[in-house]
Amino acid sequence: MKYLFIILSALLLVSCNSKTINYTVKAGEHYSNHLITPLKNDVLHYSFTTDSSWYWETPDKNGWSKVTGIAWNSNHENRVRIVYMRLNNTIGVLGYYYYINGVSPQQNPIQKGILDTITIGNSYQGRLGYENGYYFITLVGKHHSLKVGHPDLSLKTLCNLYIGGTYTIPHDWTSTVVIR
Repeated sequence: MKYLFIILSALLLVSCNSKTINYTVKAGEHYSNHLITPLKNDVLHYSFTTDSSWYWETPDKNGWSKVTGIAWNSNHENRVRIVYMRLNNTIGVLGYYYYINGVSPQQNPIQKGILDTITIGNSYQGRLGYENGYYFITLVGKHHSLKVGHPDLSLKTLCNLYIGGTYTIPHDWTSTVVIR
């Protein structure tokens, strides 16, 4: 019994630890070269803080840049993401999108949306993932969910920082994400 208690306590401590990951998308690149991070759970508690590297000129062919999320089995099969877009040279927004059983959010507009405008220097936190038959995203108290049934959710990985659209930016884009 004593050993069982020690083993269960150790497992609880490991599962409760938070992990801080420093991401950088280098100037002229599209994504962070951070290693793949496997996840234990279908729900991710996250936080990140914006800084001046989140400012860039609005490109001609704008797109969503990816901040954090969970991918199950494949980035384009089943995925839940917090995303960021420059709307003009002073305003950016944080949003979400879901890939559901290989269906892109570009094919189904209810799989994407805007949650908040950003303020440089602010911290943002929330939860995202799969729970009780729904993909969901919560960001600073705002919530969105979408019923998805039973997709294959076996292999879970953390999604890295990624510049979206058909452009790159002329400076490094950095983010520190804390997952719990």
